[in-house]
Amino acid sequence: MTNPTTDLDGAAAQARAVAGAGPAFLPPFASSPLGSMGIELELMVLDRLSYDLLPAAPDILLLLDRQEKAWVATPEITTSMLEVATSVLGSYREAAAQLEEIRSSVQRAAFAVGAAISGGGAHPFQKWNEQRIYPKDRYRASAKKYGYLAKLFTVFGMHVHIGMASADEAVRIGAWLTQRAPLFIALSANSPCWQGEDSGFCSARSNVVGAFPMSGIMPPDLRSWQEFSGHFDRLAEHGIVNSIKDFYWDVRPKPEYGTIELRVLDTPLHPAYAAALACYARELCIEMADRPGVWPGASARELYNWNRFNAAKEGVRGSWIDPCTRKEHPIERVVRSDLARLAACSDDPDFPAACLLIEELLANGGQAGWLSGHMAAGAGMNDLARAASELFERPLASGGMAAHTPVQGDGR
Repeated sequence: MTNPTTDLDGAAAQARAVAGAGPAFLPPFASSPLGSMGIELELMVLDRLSYDLLPAAPDILLLLDRQEKAWVATPEITTSMLEVATSVLGSYREAAAQLEEIRSSVQRAAFAVGAAISGGGAHPFQKWNEQRIYPKDRYRASAKKYGYLAKLFTVFGMHVHIGMASADEAVRIGAWLTQRAPLFIALSANSPCWQGEDSGFCSARSNVVGAFPMSGIMPPDLRSWQEFSGHFDRLAEHGIVNSIKDFYWDVRPKPEYGTIELRVLDTPLHPAYAAALACYARELCIEMADRPGVWPGASARELYNWNRFNAAKEGVRGSWIDPCTRKEHPIERVVRSDLARLAACSDDPDFPAACLLIEELLANGGQAGWLSGHMAAGAGMNDLARAASELFERPLASGGMAAHTPVQGDGR
């Protein structure tokens, strides 16, 4: 595959490929400092009275565009979704500070147009067929390619980018991070309701992505960037993929950023939880980088789908089968063991603060348990959406989930 000779040409080719308006294009891998990170959050835009989704993202974006900021806000596939992305970060303190700035800025802009903002992986009662595709070439192309799945994809996720020193290491460490991705599904799970019903899952959002043809995980037989590029080219020959964005894998390389991207998380109910989870992923990647040449075991793929399902179904109360030892452990125990080991050698002096927030996500069934507690107290679907939005609106200094008692709803 021939690459353009300038970054400008490459960016243009990438944009055309993503929009489906040009030939398939895979940019060269731009290495980044190991442990640098970026965080993307897809946020709900809500009506302040009904707490249903509201197609006001274009109006909010107009206000945010006037603000000078280090982070960016962009549209998502439907007009009731808003995506925010941090600048490049290096520590928990940096992540927490910038995400708090994002939270307050987006909240103010939403209030100005009569809307509210919320985290969460799936809106509790929205109907997919009522959503509107954002008027952008890429999203129109997606709607044409995927049909109703494009609107069904009105779900809200958190993506974490971790810098990689080389393309080959991105493939190897990506394979390792994939095996621990179910832990992040469990820790972030906060979408127990789907289309107005209790789904029986802690993360109903996690089931939506599987409908797309290029979902799942990177093929485990790919062991280098050259092999990955060959895989891309073979799929591109048949028109199956046009750019890296056509891979809906749980973890994928992002060559233009020089990162790997963890994509499995429900958007946390408060951005401070997002900062903590991103730092957990960062520390795991740094640890894996210190084990050069080591790959997951042969049983990794056959165990992955079960680990993923169990994490989405049971959340932090689920279990995880170690692909190396083939032994099953409670997710809570695995996470606590990871955090203790990683904190002992972390170069981030504020990582212990992130660990404390992750402990909140392990307590009482985590975020999904908190929302289920609202339902058990009589909250209806509108009440559930309101409770999540009100948590997002508060600086975490006023208290996390434990500080806010279940709402007393009318059950509607």
